[in-house]
Order: sequence, then C-alpha cells, then structure tokens
Amino acid sequence: MTAPVAATTGQGSFMIRVEDICHAYGPARSRTMVLDRVHLAVPTGAMWALTGASGSGKSTLLNLIGLLDRPQGGQIELAGQAVSGLDATEAAHVRHRLIGFIFQSFHLLPRLTAWENVALPLVHRGVGREARKAAAMAELEAVGLAERAYHRPDEMSGGQRQRVAIARALVTRPRLLLADEPTGNLDSESGERVIALLQQINRETGLTVLMVTHDEALAGRCDHRVLMRDGRIVSGQGA
Repeated sequence: MTAPVAATTGQGSFMIRVEDICHAYGPARSRTMVLDRVHLAVPTGAMWALTGASGSGKSTLLNLIGLLDRPQGGQIELAGQAVSGLDATEAAHVRHRLIGFIFQSFHLLPRLTAWENVALPLVHRGVGREARKAAAMAELEAVGLAERAYHRPDEMSGGQRQRVAIARALVTRPRLLLADEPTGNLDSESGERVIALLQQINRETGLTVLMVTHDEALAGRCDHRVLMRDGRIVSGQGA
C-alpha cells in the first residue's frame, strides 16, 4: 500500500477534532436540528466507526468533517488546522490535499475504465497522463484489481467496483479516509473483502479512517465505535 503523504500543517495526536458542532436544515421557523453540540476527537492512525439509526446525524457529521458542507456552529480541526471557517476555495484545497472519500454507491464514471476512474483525481492536479496511469495502476495492484484495469464498471462486480473506488480514494495519498457505508451495497463475501482491505490499508500505512456504517461486522473490526442518536453522540466519545 502507498503510504499517506506527510502533513504540511500542524502535527498532533488527533487527525480530527470536532468541538461543539451544531447543524440544522430548513427555514428558521421550522428548522430541524441534525447535529446538536457534537464533540469528537479521532486519533491519528485510528480506524473508527460512526454508528446509529438512520437520521441520527452520522452522514451529516461525515460531510462536515470532509468539508463538503460548513457547520452552523462550532469548530473542526483536521491535522491541527482549523477548517470550519474556510471559504470554498480554501476548503477545496484542504480537501484535495488531505482527504480521500469512499461512498456507498461507488460514484464511478461508466464510460471510463477502472484505471481511468482511479486516475481522475490526478487530472484535477494537473498530473500528466503517463504519470497518472502509472499511479492508478499501482493502486489497482494494491487492491488486487490489476487484471481489471481496462474493464469498465458494468463489467465488474459490486465488490470490485468498491475496490476501484478505494483505489481512487488512495491515489492522491491522503492522510484521512472518510467512508459512508462502504459495504452497504455489497453481498457478505464482497463486504468482508472490503473490510479486510480497509483494515490492511489502515495497518500498513497509518491512514486515519472514519466511516459511517450499519454493518456490525465492519464496526466490530474497527478500533473504536461511536454511537449517535438524534444528532448527539450517546456513547463512545463526547456523550
């Protein structure tokens, strides 16, 4: 596995610090509180699971940590850098440098081959075609899919597509991997392979992994689990 890139911001024992985060949706008179004064601190190099019923705020919290949205109150630090007040351009820079994402529905482009999908984040960095192909092929080799490099998503199983998505998340050498239900669309055998792969990546590279999951097998294999209910952490940390 490729080691994550060294930080260019402050070092510390926590990759993620969330303090007093609040977030709501809807108009002022009928707002729905999604996150209510959430505190969380995830150690660097850890593999943690966010669990809880649908609507408990897990995915919203993950999106805020991933700088896909801005909190309406509180502070977020990533690798020692305060990020909750960044503008869109600054947030995009930190996101592209620091974070890799894995989604339940893979988000692979159907007309591109596996290696082309994996290489996509490098296009936005201005990496030349040969260099990004070499990097993509190396990541596909790491996730056990080198022989599928020239196949398109509809020519692969769900588990293979998720491993392509993992390779794509890793090709920029992030320090933080955020996963939203990474085994949610997989059968048990494919899900087990993805779980084992995420564990291997975490163990071999020191990549910090935070995932939202309903999968008890996956949550049980993490270093720690945090249970959310009604927008608050009720056990694990910050309860």
